[in-house]
Amino acid sequence: MPENLTPQPWWVAVIGGLLFTIRWLIGFGASSAKATIDSQREDLDRLNARVDRLEEAEKENLAIIQELRAENAELRKMLNRTLSIPDGGPVASVSR
Repeated sequence: MPENLTPQPWWVAVIGGLLFTIRWLIGFGASSAKATIDSQREDLDRLNARVDRLEEAEKENLAIIQELRAENAELRKMLNRTLSIPDGGPVASVSR
């Protein structure tokens, strides 16, 4: 083996340093990725809870809408009966 390619002690230190740095970077990336995943999991849980609250509010609003539609239909019937009273009724002067 030529003299300039003979393994030198400092090569071991350089290679060891490179391997340590690579391992440290991989570990740092993994911990960063884990932190990102945990953060996104918390955000997802929060958003799911918000969606659940919105769906519940939607159900309540739909129930209120149905009640108001029924009440509106009754009021229209009463109004039509009131307007159909012959001359002299309380709203006979109302024009259509």
